[in-house]
Amino acid sequence: MNYDVVGLGQCCIDYLGVVEQYPGINEKEEVNDLTVQGGGPVATAMVTLSRLGASTTFIGKISDDYFGSLIKDSLTSEFVNIDHIIVEKDKRSQFAFIVIEKETGKRTVLWSRATVTPLRLEEINRGVINTAKVLLLDGLMKESSMAAAEYAREAGVTIVVDAGSMREGTLALVNLSDYFIASEDFARQFSHDNDPKVAAMELIGLGAKIVIVTLGEKGSISVTSEECFYQPAFNVRAVDTTGCGDVFHGAFIFGLLQKWDLNETIRFASATAALKCSEIGGRTAIPDLREVEVFLENDNDNWPTSLENVS
Repeated sequence: MNYDVVGLGQCCIDYLGVVEQYPGINEKEEVNDLTVQGGGPVATAMVTLSRLGASTTFIGKISDDYFGSLIKDSLTSEFVNIDHIIVEKDKRSQFAFIVIEKETGKRTVLWSRATVTPLRLEEINRGVINTAKVLLLDGLMKESSMAAAEYAREAGVTIVVDAGSMREGTLALVNLSDYFIASEDFARQFSHDNDPKVAAMELIGLGAKIVIVTLGEKGSISVTSEECFYQPAFNVRAVDTTGCGDVFHGAFIFGLLQKWDLNETIRFASATAALKCSEIGGRTAIPDLREVEVFLENDNDNWPTSLENVS
């Protein structure tokens, strides 16, 4: 079967809870609204795409443990194909504890790294990549990510890179990417400059075709070799920001599938990520297509503007 989007990267299980404020050392704080759900940058982007109506499959590695079974269930329940997940016996799948501050929706993440071995080249199904429209990578497994990007490039498949944090594997994908989506943290670590436009232009200089830098509640910027635009964030009450960037990436790719222009795609992705923030968890409130359309119809003023016009 051919899929609209193939995602290769990390998957995990998140345990999330809300506190009034994050406790200091030797302090206690009651946890409310405890929930358990699937997580991981690429995996959550695949769930987003599935809810919006695209066909997706996920390539990654888990173990045959309790967390691994939860990860598989969290994807199949959202109609994300898992035929290309590799299961390694007698290891531990990745999981995280996420503490959310009630007032701000901001979170603190404590996580346990998976003990499975990195995805090997022979474990990647080249055919499923070659027949996709878009490949999403997070660069967390450098060797397999580079190989998948090369396969996609040779087959003419659009490559999107999720650069959540500075890693060698992510940087290695810059000149192979069609769309390089960096977090504000990545941009700052990369360029050592607080102006995200500086980082974006440096990434363009390294070979990225289009760079987007997500700025949380401040919105995002998109940069090509010829123009720069700023997309303000939508005004919503944020209950939990977990997974916002992941949802943005998935919704951005959905816009690419629709062949929308860059500004329309960015606006759609921003709205989808904003709606996700309304409930606890990275996936709980991911909207379907109609929900995003209605939201945008009611906020028709929030469009990207030329970056030079932004104070």
